[in-house]
Amino acid sequence: MTIFNRFLMILGLFISFNLNAFCQEDDEEDVNDKIAEQLQQMFDDVDHFDDVFFAKQNGVWEFVNEYGKVLTNMRIENVECNYTYAELTIKGKKYTLENRLDNDKVLVGRYGYYAYMDKNGDIVTPFIYDGYGDKVDDQEEAVALYDTSEQIMNVYQEAEQGDYSSVKTLEKSLSLEQAGKLTSEVADSLLALLCKTYEKRPKKVDMKMAEDLFAATLVNCGYGGNNVVLDYYANHGLDKQKRFDYVQQLADDYNSEYANLLMGDFQAKGALCTQDIQGAIGHYKNVMITGDEHIETAHDKLAELWKKYGTKYDNQLGKLCAENEKVVIYNDEYIILTNGTQNMVVDTLHQEVLPKGDYEFYGSIEGIFILGNESSGYQLVKKGGKPLIEGTFDDFSILAVDEDLQLVLKKDGKWGFYEINGTPITSMIFDDYDPGLGETSSFTLNEVYYSIHSLFKDGQMIVGKDGTYGCVNTEGKETVPFIYDNMVFTPKGNLVVLKDGKYGVIDKNGNQLLPCKYDLIEYDEEEGKLKAVVRESVDL
Repeated sequence: MTIFNRFLMILGLFISFNLNAFCQEDDEEDVNDKIAEQLQQMFDDVDHFDDVFFAKQNGVWEFVNEYGKVLTNMRIENVECNYTYAELTIKGKKYTLENRLDNDKVLVGRYGYYAYMDKNGDIVTPFIYDGYGDKVDDQEEAVALYDTSEQIMNVYQEAEQGDYSSVKTLEKSLSLEQAGKLTSEVADSLLALLCKTYEKRPKKVDMKMAEDLFAATLVNCGYGGNNVVLDYYANHGLDKQKRFDYVQQLADDYNSEYANLLMGDFQAKGALCTQDIQGAIGHYKNVMITGDEHIETAHDKLAELWKKYGTKYDNQLGKLCAENEKVVIYNDEYIILTNGTQNMVVDTLHQEVLPKGDYEFYGSIEGIFILGNESSGYQLVKKGGKPLIEGTFDDFSILAVDEDLQLVLKKDGKWGFYEINGTPITSMIFDDYDPGLGETSSFTLNEVYYSIHSLFKDGQMIVGKDGTYGCVNTEGKETVPFIYDNMVFTPKGNLVVLKDGKYGVIDKNGNQLLPCKYDLIEYDEEEGKLKAVVRESVDL
């Protein structure tokens, strides 16, 4: 059974809670911004995240309170704030700040490990805490990993200055277990250090040992570390099988765009294994589907393989690449082909969806294709290019409720609603429309703001105004008075309404069918009827 009052109450609580939370956060941020503006009058510069304030005077930063009182003597060299944390540079080291000054101490992070710092900028505890200030389970390991991280980063900085004397000592002191537990920043730096040392000073590093370190750090290294090692593997590497396994893992498990490209090269050239053209085509396809930076390269390589092998391999995408200057995999349904200014859209079976033409493909939804852009305007067409709705529109949006959709289009400064098949619901009478971006959609009519709570159904839409609910029709006229706390359509087009904590039913013209005196109204799907319940208190 569908229980309308539960739906209404949950929906109302959800919207109220999220709206209040959003407004509260927004208000707090406004207050903090105003405090920061006032502090600007007292110091050379001011920055903050949440309600933690920093002020700069005579070239150094310190913690200050909202009244401008300096709270620390850290002599912070630099401060960079965002919405979640501040990054402080103190005595040449960078720390992330996790909380405000409390009992003359703050929790700071470095390389993913955390410790407490006093108001003079000195670390007063080991790095044995997590980001919430709780001690980690294995404190001895945390200290060892932090010390190892510091050692790696120091040697990395030395190598950046051309000094590789400590690399081999570092390499021998690292265990594979430790390497597998390094944070992304440190793992990336270690990989970059080993690769750069091999290229610049190969005698300073044991690359056979480095191969094992590469494998150990794979699980934690980030995008930068992966690409550094892939650059190395593209040209170097002592163990071909390890190189193959590493790149294959990055290509398959991590779907690294660069690794897919490199793996395709390896297989097409037979550089690491028996030549496998079909495998190479598969990797190049993955770059075309998920890539960005290397799409053009994959396009050219697919075209080359088509020209060289033709229909010997399953490479229809390569045929398209050979015939078109640019091929874009739009999604798992459509492919955009470009030759000069001429575009064409085909499906993944390479059947024509939209014919060649001088248009820009913007997107698609529910079999509707949107052409154009913000400056030229938008056209809505069906498969084959026939207009869904005649004309060009200044803007468009999709109004979605549950699984149902309606179009909202703008022309000559006004908005109107359409069914998803292009049938007009209203004329272009609405002054403004806001899709809400996760919040409730809304429109404005004759300087009145309405929040949208349903699609148009039987010529009416449920909307909110000034905290109450009512309905407007397709001409924008208010048809149900705005006296209710919530409402929802029934399957037969009537409305269950909530007023003063009680439920009732009205028709689409606002006429009362059941008074608002019920504690529960539910719909019996088997009988196709509404059932109203009044709860009574019984003394036992």
